[in-house]
Amino acid sequence: MLPILGIVLAFMLIVALRLRNVDFSLSILGGSIIIAVTTSRPIEILISSGFSTVTDPLTFDIVAAVILITVLGYSLKETRMMAELMEGLRTVLPSRILLALIPAMFGLLSIPGGALMSAPFNEPEANRLGLKPEQKTFINVWFRHLWYWASPISPVPILAASLSGINLVTYLSAQLPIFFVTISIGVIVSWSFYKGVTTKARGPRGYRDVALGLAPIIATVVLSAIGLPVWCALIVGIAIVFILRRVPIGAAIRMVQEGARWDIAISVVAMLFFRQVVTSSDSVNAVLEAANDLGIPFLLIITTVPLLVGALSGTPTMGIGIVFPLLLPIYRICRYNQRLPSFTHAPLPYPDEQLLQV
Repeated sequence: MLPILGIVLAFMLIVALRLRNVDFSLSILGGSIIIAVTTSRPIEILISSGFSTVTDPLTFDIVAAVILITVLGYSLKETRMMAELMEGLRTVLPSRILLALIPAMFGLLSIPGGALMSAPFNEPEANRLGLKPEQKTFINVWFRHLWYWASPISPVPILAASLSGINLVTYLSAQLPIFFVTISIGVIVSWSFYKGVTTKARGPRGYRDVALGLAPIIATVVLSAIGLPVWCALIVGIAIVFILRRVPIGAAIRMVQEGARWDIAISVVAMLFFRQVVTSSDSVNAVLEAANDLGIPFLLIITTVPLLVGALSGTPTMGIGIVFPLLLPIYRICRYNQRLPSFTHAPLPYPDEQLLQV
């Protein structure tokens, strides 16, 4: 009973602290401590989980990728390559496509302040088409968040794939149907805003600006898609920005320092530590035994809990950080015992079959 109480209290504490705007990493750390304390060997679990987290190569891969994603976005912003790309696209594409593409580009690159930056870029086109404020907001919000499903250089898919133990390309391939459905919904809804409006590209064609602006982005995405570690692909993309703009070494170092989001990196480490604590404790087996005794369907657990966490947190990163460490072991144990269908070929987290037979 105590491990189950630990899971419940940890979940409540994390959500409560986040609702009070306490730093995410501190909230996750608090939940980890509660789970460890409610086991029979708290000190051992905390020490071993901390050691496993900092020595796991996966930790470096994810942290480096998350930091470099923000560096790439910041570099494109500071060198004005992003602004010139947007202006070039304005001369090449019709307004209907441009209005969706601009927020999508900012969302893809996780540019700091992307929400505030994409709206002004969209404003002239939206006003020219006579869109209402709520229509502008829909387009900006909807298309900026497309990449939660299928971007190889977005923190959310990288975290989800890594915590799942699934290859990033495999994970993105599985998400593609949802990605295309999301695009289709956005296009269908937003297309109704333009009834009776003709939109054409204007002015001299800015193909050069478009090619230069897309070069680091395309290189990064392609290299990630073919299997190069994401952080390596991002280094190449950042290097292309600096080379194309002939950025001096001193300025390049400054951009890297200012663009790095260390708060996100610390949150990633906290999530990985939380995962280690959960898998090292007896909490998962205790929850499964209690659910089995109460006759609660496991499918109900793995669908209801993410929905609840998502509704309370409102952020995908927090949802992934809480739900994946808690529910993936449950799903894999149930899959091992043939209580759920197999959606992934990820390895089971527990090598000991006795632990899996719940």
